[in-house]
Parts: sequence; structure tokens; C-alpha cells
Amino acid sequence: GFARGHLGSQLERVVRAARRPVLVAAGGFRPIRRALLAFDGSPTARKAVGVVAGSPLFDGLQLQLVMVAHGGEAEDGLLESARRELSGAGRDATAVRLSGDPEEVISEYVAEQGIDLLVMGAYGRSRIRQLIVGSTTTAMLRSASVPVLLVR
Repeated sequence: GFARGHLGSQLERVVRAARRPVLVAAGGFRPIRRALLAFDGSPTARKAVGVVAGSPLFDGLQLQLVMVAHGGEAEDGLLESARRELSGAGRDATAVRLSGDPEEVISEYVAEQGIDLLVMGAYGRSRIRQLIVGSTTTAMLRSASVPVLLVR
């Protein structure tokens, strides 16, 4: 669908200014049955967990909570804590930890698992760090083949 190469600063400004989650989608409508919540333990990712836990829009969806990390008890604890928050809100989420480059691994996982919606925290880093390191959010938007719900 849309001009993936043109995503960037304009969308980033909108998302950074938004007080509500922003849905980025292209193409025709496709029913959403399976959602993936990308989780890295950041404040925006934890806020995304809260949005999914509290929104009736996620009632009845199959939910996958995915963390791309290189291992460690601290990361496992963060992932389990997020899964418990979702479970406490009545969301039956499968927690999965993967390793590798987040943009590649999540994009591949979305395709393999037939995910219909990607939910993630957006632009958690400062603009200066983002200039140097790059933006995971923008990279995911460019590579995603499904609608993305961005939580700031």
C-alpha cells in the first residue's frame, strides 16, 4: 500500500503530540482477530500494555506479547509482569521471548503467525538519540504488513 519510504518526521510529530493511541494503516479493511503487542520494557511499551489491558477493543482477540531480547532474568521478569497485567484484565496473552534484530524478528513473526494488528510503544527515545541510533518505531512502520497501533 502506502508510501513506506515517506514515513518519518511528519508522522513522528503527529504521534509525539497525540494524547491518544494512533492507528497507522493502509489498504483495505481486514478483520482483526490476532494482535501482537511488541514489548521491550520501556515506559511507552508498559503504557501500551495498559491500553491493551483496559480497552474493550481487544475483547476476544488472540493476543501475543512478544519481547525481542538477548536473555536474562530481568527481561524475563518484565515480560512476565506484563503478561500478568494483561491476564489480570481478562486478556489471555501468550508471552514469547525471541532474539535478534527487533525490526526483522517482529516482522517475520507477524507474517509467520498471521498477526492482524501490531501494537507498540512509540518514539520512546529522545530525538537526539534517535538521530544517532535510528528509530525502531519508524523501521517497524516501514516493514509492517499490518496496521500498527502506536502508543505514546
